Amino acid sequence: MKRIVIVTLLLMTALGAFAQGKYGMKSGIAKTKTVTDGHETFATHYFDNNGQKESIKQRMDIPGLVSYDYYTVTKGDKAWMITVTDGKRNVKDFDNPTPDLTFLNPSKEVMAKYNMQYLGEEKVLGKPCKKYSYEIKQNRKTVLWTVSAYKGFPLKTVIQKGKKTNTIEVTELKENVSVPQDVFKTTE
Repeated sequence: MKRIVIVTLLLMTALGAFAQGKYGMKSGIAKTKTVTDGHETFATHYFDNNGQKESIKQRMDIPGLVSYDYYTVTKGDKAWMITVTDGKRNVKDFDNPTPDLTFLNPSKEVMAKYNMQYLGEEKVLGKPCKKYSYEIKQNRKTVLWTVSAYKGFPLKTVIQKGKKTNTIEVTELKENVSVPQDVFKTTE
């Protein structure tokens, strides 16, 4: 389950477009709830520069064993997985797997590349969202994503991989707020 949550958070942050930014908001802080196989996990999603910098922070607790903070940070075509346990940082960097994926105004090329379909509109958190489906290959299997995006920012995401379904929902969104820059720190 931990692996599914990590991959979900990674891909959630890796929804990037470079030039103008991928969101129609300069910055934001979103509280999220992910449901995987009936288990709930909570995270905080930070973004700045219209989504050109993003970080998702999650607290992992394994009772009686360990507690640590887990970050997935993306900046353009680069990404980092960071764990902080007892003040010690462990950083792994890699290429952002979907640096061109955006829901703000997806180009025809992006729509074709991800087999993206526009599914209409719906309200999430009382906000008007554009709904899209798209596909990503993961370990040679196709994963179907359905996203309801407000100003390009996903407020609701449903991930279908085989018979498993993960749902990520934003429970609170603060738009155009000051974001602590230490959440984007990628060095040890």
